[in-house]
Amino acid sequence: MFKTTIKNLETNIQKPCDILKKNENYLEVVIEGTTIKILLKKHNKEYIGKYKNMEFISTGN
Repeated sequence: MFKTTIKNLETNIQKPCDILKKNENYLEVVIEGTTIKILLKKHNKEYIGKYKNMEFISTGN
C-alpha cells in the first residue's frame, strides 16, 4: 500500500497515512493506527480536506 503524510494546518502536526484512492482530483487516506478516513481535493498541486472542523493538507507523495 502506498503512503503519504498529512498535516493539520492549525497545529502543524503531521501524521503518516495509507492511500486508499488517488487520482488527478482526489486523495482518500486513512490515518495510520486509526479508522479515520479523510477525503482531500486537489487545489494548486496540493490536496486539501477537512475532518471535524480541522483542515488538512498533503502533497500526495
